[in-house]
Amino acid sequence: MTESRYHRTPRVLVIDDDPIVRLLACESLEAIGFDAFGVDDGDSAIEQIEDRTFDLILLDVQLPGRDGFQVCRTLRSMPDTADVPILMITARNDTDCIDRAFQAGATDFIAKPLDWHVLRYRIRFLLRAHDTMLELGLTHAELQASEQRLASAQRLARIGNWEWTAETNEMLWSPEVCRILGHLTQPEPSLESLVQAVHPSDRELVLKAIQAASTEARGWRLEHRLIGDAGRVLTVHHQAEAFPGPDGRAERIVGTLQDLTELRRAQQQARFLIGHDGLTGLPNRHQLGEYLERVLGRSNVRGESVALLCLDLDRFKRVNDTLGHEVGDALLRSVSQRLLACLRPTDAVAREGNDHGSVTRLGGDEFTVLIGDIRSPDDAVPVARRVIRALSRPFSVNGHRLVMSSSIGIAVAPSDGRDAETLLRNAESAMYDAKQRGRGGYRFFNASMNERAVRNLQMENALRATLDRGELEIEYQPQIDPRTGHVGAVEALARWSSEEFGSVPPDEFIPLAEELGMIESIGSWVLRTACERAKSWERPGTIAPRIGVNVSSHQVQAGRLVELVESALREFDVAPERLELEVTESALIDDDEAATETLRALAELGVRIALDDFGTGYSSLSHLIRFPIHVIKIDRSFVSRIGTSDSRDAIIPAVTAMAKQLGLGVVAEGVETAEQQAFLARLDCSLLQGFWLAEPMSGDDLEAFLLDAPQPS
Repeated sequence: MTESRYHRTPRVLVIDDDPIVRLLACESLEAIGFDAFGVDDGDSAIEQIEDRTFDLILLDVQLPGRDGFQVCRTLRSMPDTADVPILMITARNDTDCIDRAFQAGATDFIAKPLDWHVLRYRIRFLLRAHDTMLELGLTHAELQASEQRLASAQRLARIGNWEWTAETNEMLWSPEVCRILGHLTQPEPSLESLVQAVHPSDRELVLKAIQAASTEARGWRLEHRLIGDAGRVLTVHHQAEAFPGPDGRAERIVGTLQDLTELRRAQQQARFLIGHDGLTGLPNRHQLGEYLERVLGRSNVRGESVALLCLDLDRFKRVNDTLGHEVGDALLRSVSQRLLACLRPTDAVAREGNDHGSVTRLGGDEFTVLIGDIRSPDDAVPVARRVIRALSRPFSVNGHRLVMSSSIGIAVAPSDGRDAETLLRNAESAMYDAKQRGRGGYRFFNASMNERAVRNLQMENALRATLDRGELEIEYQPQIDPRTGHVGAVEALARWSSEEFGSVPPDEFIPLAEELGMIESIGSWVLRTACERAKSWERPGTIAPRIGVNVSSHQVQAGRLVELVESALREFDVAPERLELEVTESALIDDDEAATETLRALAELGVRIALDDFGTGYSSLSHLIRFPIHVIKIDRSFVSRIGTSDSRDAIIPAVTAMAKQLGLGVVAEGVETAEQQAFLARLDCSLLQGFWLAEPMSGDDLEAFLLDAPQPS
């Protein structure tokens, strides 16, 4: 194969036995202009390689038959893939697995679960490094001219070799060494000229290695720096083997130099992406924690104070809801730029090489600003006011004029916290207080703001009594067949209307119930109430919809769920096939044996199992095969992007096609527009659920809704 990549779209071969990973990887790569081909084992990969040229191979460690390490070694022995970059996917980020990957010939590695955004950048940088390698070496056609030149290509075009003979003190090196050293004309080869090219800070290390090799015939493996053309600093892997003579000293030393500069730059960029927000390029929450700990450590030693400003945009959700996430994302990028622009050098903490260390995006519309070496808390006020003014000026985003405001909370170390977690928590508390007091302003943290923690304690006490007080209720949201308009199922949604706290959303009280060990009693009440209501829908000559009930991972693993379900079905005389239990992927990640037995027992009982939030990070075919899943619910995050510039439109058709092959039903959640409904209807989704079709409603309202809804023909 002599086809050149420069005259076609770059091709990536994805080797993974999990169809979900292959699907998402191929869709993600094709969305940025690559041709991606997926296979499930090494033999299929070889067949693909025999038919076409690939520019990069994405290879999973866990494969049926030969594992990824064996496949990697085979690929490295084949002429057409000897120098193709191989990025190995590891299920665990441990040193042994990484070492084995590199020993097998891998170019780089990436750990599961895959971050598709980071994967795209990693592949781009690997291809760029590979292009540089070819520019410094030989073309593919030349590499295949003879076995000798092919062997040279297998060492990569950026590997040079040298040999030193003790008896004559003569040294020979390949043209690649000359290129790596950066000389336009080859100098007189010698150990001295090689050492002279080593970076001064690393020269003593290399000299000691040469001395040990010469006198004791000991080889070495080093990574150090070289000075190339125009003072350019290169990173190289320098390896040598010494051959001893009769006296134990080296008669001959053979070494190789490999230029790792582009690879290390790509790895550095990947590390940057892990610690930074992909949307704005600012450090993320993880990076802030590490950076803040260092800053606080220094300030505690020096007796200095630092202020942390935590801010978010007031009513930002309205932008996403009315104008879409594309406009919202563009607005967040503009906000980050204004934050950086409005800070003065005297505001910023020493950054240790991090250009944006003083501004961080925590997530959503929440940012932080770190101010160093302040004399008193009042020194933070001018910065807070400057930020508020900067963010209050109108934004022009995608043709829209947006006027925003921001609320800021300020916490000062050491008085408000001596560690990163405490300082950030207190700054966030002050920010929430600022929002509650009218928005568009700033508040300093004070101890009274810990009332939020007190409120949580009060909420715990109120939740313990909620069943006795009858404060829990259920709303029902229909799931509608897009072809007939028939209500095929109804999801039961728990609601808490508290006398003390008003309407408390499920994402607040359900985790609290799990933490307090109350989820089983609340779950049992929801199950029995939903079954009782479902029985009332049965009327002669009609087909009553299924009732869907959410089940937490705690209930699945506790061991009493089967007994509770049997009891509720028997008490209200509901057929098992009319009950659908919704479990999230998080309940299945650990493949807990008790969870497996529970779900299988429910399926044998005749109850349907639905996998909720499908596609949100841990999707795996193993979940659909190992567990008795009947329905998958596509997460609303995929549905919300239908018709936008995001590339996920292609994923939903692939998932629905896969589900049909497996005989599974598909429910799309979060349908909020006519465009989304039409798109999903064309895919023949089993059922659609969302505000566009029907909002959650009381049991009585639902009965009226069912009377008006069409019946299946």
